[in-house]
Amino acid sequence: MTVRSDMPPRKPSLFIRMLRFILSRVGRVSVNGVEHLAGTRGKIVVCNHVGWVDPLWMGYAVLPRTLHQMAKKELFENRLSAWFVRSGGGFPVDRGRPSAATIKHTIGLLEQGELVLIFPGGTRSQSGVGARRGAAMIALHASAEVVPAHYDGPDRIRFTDLFRRPRIRITFGTPIVLPAESEADKAAAIRLTTELEEAMKALAGPKPEDAATPPLRHAA
Repeated sequence: MTVRSDMPPRKPSLFIRMLRFILSRVGRVSVNGVEHLAGTRGKIVVCNHVGWVDPLWMGYAVLPRTLHQMAKKELFENRLSAWFVRSGGGFPVDRGRPSAATIKHTIGLLEQGELVLIFPGGTRSQSGVGARRGAAMIALHASAEVVPAHYDGPDRIRFTDLFRRPRIRITFGTPIVLPAESEADKAAAIRLTTELEEAMKALAGPKPEDAATPPLRHAA
């Protein structure tokens, strides 16, 4: 299965092709609802966050498109880690105090029709109302669709995964489309936040049986 888009996909970089090769051998991935990412309008993908590896699997699920995402600024202090994160679509953010430049960059990506991943609950947490409302506010400012998603899988990659290849399930829900006249104010952000939280909870419902969910297959 390949990701559908109304825009012709760009050829994945060498880094992306290598990452796809490695990840395909350490997990059995199934993806549902990928058709909700189609279209030329920018989309914010909001997802639960369980560990450092789910951003990689989420990026893998949308290939050959790029899933841009905020990454803590400390990862850019080392040249090697900075190259790794940027190659995968990451850009720096001060999680304690996101700068206006970071927000502007995110909105710019969405206005260009790109996909941006945001973990509304913050880093590996189910708390943080401010972080959730921030995702809604960005969507309102960019007039972007919001796609709820759910990740069900391990929180990290272990050496033993090469042999047991754990099951990973990623589900994309129906996009939340904002009215053209939406106001980017606190009240609108609260309403959108409530809506996306309910949509994310719905996706985290009963898991399908392994046999009923075929593995994701990407075109070479």
